[in-house]
Amino acid sequence: MIGEDFRKMTPAQLDEVLPRLQVLARSSPEDKHILVQRLNGGLMPQNEAQWLEEHPGKNYMKHRDLLLPGYYEEWAASRGGVGEVVGVTGDGTNDGPALKAADVGLSMGISGTDVAKNASDIIIMDDNFSSIVKYVSVRFVKAVLWGRSVFDNIRKFLQFQLTVNVVALTITFLSAVAGYKPPLNAVMMLWVNLIMDTMGALALGTEPPADTLLDRRPYKRDASLINWPMWRNIMIQATYQLGLLLFLLKQGPAVFDCEDGSTHHFTLLFNAFVFCQIFNEFNAREIGDTFNPFRNLSTSPMFLAVIIFTVIAQWFIVEYGGDFTQTAPLTFDEWKITSLLGAVSIPVGYLMRQFPIEEDPDSFAGICDDVPVKKSKTGSFLKITLFLLPVVAAGAYQLYEASIANA
Repeated sequence: MIGEDFRKMTPAQLDEVLPRLQVLARSSPEDKHILVQRLNGGLMPQNEAQWLEEHPGKNYMKHRDLLLPGYYEEWAASRGGVGEVVGVTGDGTNDGPALKAADVGLSMGISGTDVAKNASDIIIMDDNFSSIVKYVSVRFVKAVLWGRSVFDNIRKFLQFQLTVNVVALTITFLSAVAGYKPPLNAVMMLWVNLIMDTMGALALGTEPPADTLLDRRPYKRDASLINWPMWRNIMIQATYQLGLLLFLLKQGPAVFDCEDGSTHHFTLLFNAFVFCQIFNEFNAREIGDTFNPFRNLSTSPMFLAVIIFTVIAQWFIVEYGGDFTQTAPLTFDEWKITSLLGAVSIPVGYLMRQFPIEEDPDSFAGICDDVPVKKSKTGSFLKITLFLLPVVAAGAYQLYEASIANA
C-alpha cells in the first residue's frame, strides 16, 4: 500500500487491512505514527480535546469515525482494549512521535537526532543494522524463549497449586460433614502448604526453556493464565485424589487394620496425600496433551533436589513428628502402599491426556485465517462444571456410603 491510499482510509477500513499489511510505501513520518497508534493504541486521542488537537477545524462528532487514527474509545471497542506489541526504528526528528508511541523504539546512535534518541528505548550505537541481525536478534530470540518459559512455568505452578487447593479444601469440608475431625491438622496443612508454595515454586518455576516454545504463536496480552488443558488436568487429578482420600477415610481402617479416626489412620491418609502431590509434580511439568513427565530431568537439578528433599522431609515428619505433627510411624508395607497409591497419579496423567483439549484460539495473537473465531458463550458454564466435578463426585460417594450404612 502507498501512503496516499493509506491516508484516505477510515479507522474501520484500516483495521481490515492491518493483518495483511506488509509494506507501506511513499509514507510520511505521520503515516508511521498513525500506523503505530492503530496497532497498539499508543498516544491515541483519549477525548474530544485531544482529537481536535490532531484534527483542527474538523467536527468531532461528524468526522471521528472517518479520520485516522480514530479515537481511543472506538479503538478499544474494536479489539477488546488490547492491541499489538509494536517495534519501530527511526533516526529523524519526525520519527519521534512514532518511536514514543511504539512499545519498543530503536534509534541510531551516530546519525540519529537527539529527539529520536530521547524518544526511543534502544539506541544502536554503531548505526549498523547488522548489529540488530547479529547481536540484537540473537538476544531477542533468547529473551522471547525465556519469556515464554517463565510464562509456562507460572502456569505449571498454578496447575499444581490449584490441584492441591481443591483436594485439601474439599477433603477437609467433606470430613467435617461426615462427622470426622479434620484428617489434616494444622501442622500437616502447613507442610502441605510448604510443598505447594515454596517447594512447588522452586521445582516448577526453575524449569529450563525448550526450543519448541518458539514454534508456538504468541499469546495476547489478556490471555488467561489458566487454559482449558490446565482445567482438565486440575479437575481429573483432583477427582482421583479426592476419590483416593475418601476411600482411605472410609475404608482405610479395614484395609490397614487400624482404629477409625486414630492418629495412625490419619497418618496413612496424610502420607498418601503428600505422595499424590509429589508424583503430580511430575505431571505438572507438562501443560498440554504431551505426556513426558520425566523429560530432561538431568537439566532440572532444582526439580530433582526438591523432590528428594520432600520425600526425606516427609519421612522424618511421619516417623519422628510424634505429638507435634500428630503422626504415627508407619510400617514398610504401609509406606509402600501409600506411596504406590500416590504414584497412580502418573498413569492418571497419561489417561487424561488421551482426551485432547485445544486451547482457545482467541488467546493467541496474530491472524491464522480469514474467518474470525467466535467466542463460546458456554465457556463460563463449562468452567464452573469442571470446577464442581470433584466436589460432586466426592459428595456422591458420601451419599452412597451413607445409604449403605443406613441399609
